[in-house]
Amino acid sequence: GHIASGIKDVSDFTIDVVDIENIDMVDLDARIAANDAMLIGSPTINQNTLMPVYRLFALINPLRDKGKLAGAFGSYGWSGEAPRIIIENLKNLKLKVFDEGAAFKFRPSGAKEEELREYGKRFAAKFEEECAQK
Repeated sequence: GHIASGIKDVSDFTIDVVDIENIDMVDLDARIAANDAMLIGSPTINQNTLMPVYRLFALINPLRDKGKLAGAFGSYGWSGEAPRIIIENLKNLKLKVFDEGAAFKFRPSGAKEEELREYGKRFAAKFEEECAQK
């Protein structure tokens, strides 16, 4: 929500927030195809991201989705590997990675909310810049 509101501060993009844990794979694939950019969020559990994120990776098509702007964010208790794992996979899938992941300890609050909003603003500004170059 905080990242989405940061994006909205920059431009009136259509934002599609999806719970990838509970979505039908065909629907998820259609949404990936329809969108021009994506941000993927995941907590870090056992120094890894979660299975729904790996299912999402399986649906990203490097031919169809190549060059779409993508980024990662996540919460963690100790180590915070999930955003880095997501970013590496997105690079391998030929997406254009917004190299800065947003990571925060457990639930975001206070200053962290503002950080996430700022992250959304930076992502949206980068997306606008990418669009201007096309």
